[in-house]
Amino acid sequence: MRHQGLWRGRTWSPELPDAGGVHRARHSHHPRNSTHRRPSQRVRHRMRRADLPHQRPLHSPRTLPGHGASSRPVHGSPQGLGSALEDSQRPVHFHFGRPSMKKVVLVGATRGMGRAVARILAERGDSLFLLGRNAAELGKSAEDLSHRGPANGAPVAHAPLDLEQPGSFAAALDAASAALGGIDCVVLSAALFAQQDALEEDAELARRLLEVNFTNTIVFCEEVRRRMLASGGGTLCVFSSVAGDRGRKPVGIYGASKAGLSHYLESLDHKYREKGLVTICIKPGFVKTGMTAGLKPPPFAGEPVPVARQVVRAIDRGTPMVYAPGIWRLVMLVIQNLPRAVMRRVGF
Repeated sequence: MRHQGLWRGRTWSPELPDAGGVHRARHSHHPRNSTHRRPSQRVRHRMRRADLPHQRPLHSPRTLPGHGASSRPVHGSPQGLGSALEDSQRPVHFHFGRPSMKKVVLVGATRGMGRAVARILAERGDSLFLLGRNAAELGKSAEDLSHRGPANGAPVAHAPLDLEQPGSFAAALDAASAALGGIDCVVLSAALFAQQDALEEDAELARRLLEVNFTNTIVFCEEVRRRMLASGGGTLCVFSSVAGDRGRKPVGIYGASKAGLSHYLESLDHKYREKGLVTICIKPGFVKTGMTAGLKPPPFAGEPVPVARQVVRAIDRGTPMVYAPGIWRLVMLVIQNLPRAVMRRVGF
């Protein structure tokens, strides 16, 4: 701008060569500098616009306004400014942070990590409905949760559901949907656990564990999937385990049930997330709950409440897979890459 003489109050006339480009030939009235190369195709001269070969006016001369267009008053009241869209066409405001209150169904919220998750959801104001097989424990948990929410004393409803009885799944979900007025999220933390030696010695126990942790859990998830897709989507959060990441001596059968479940949840997320169904697979490591009572905890064992916070954060963000505590992601990465010869010798 400086070399074209564009200053406030000056007249100017941009000029272009007839050929539409800049000729590379040097004008005879500009002597050649033998010590420097030509720095530009345009020959600049002090306080003058560029001299171009065969130049011609682009348009008639005019005076440039000083530092932008001339000021003029804005007519109209503040209400008349802004978008011309009608109010009905304006976008809905999006609030960053935690989504609005959810209607959440919890299976297995009477103890351990499931109970810790339920308490966090209740304290922040989500509407809860509990499903489980023990009516007495359901009642106690519902009473506890009713006094934790913002509306202290608001009842938390519950209904029976037994993962060993797939015939109860539809009725339980119907009751939850009717009580909540719809379902936004289902959290399933219920499962069976037994040590490998006991499962190898008791075929019936092994069958029950595989049926509850794998077959019937998937049957329940399929019932939830159909309902959520029919209603426009939702979130399905299911507890699997790090035991399913690698075949190991102490958790052969239990780990197999969780490996199959993790595989199913990942496939579900791949297929239906774009259709509105968000699937979240929680992989707890060793967490100090009733399920792990009697087992020697490792140095990085987790506590239910911090793990529950991770789970709730994953629900809010739609994180497809979560290791809890987070250090188990690194632990399992190492275990997954150990050679088989090493795995045969170690006891974990």
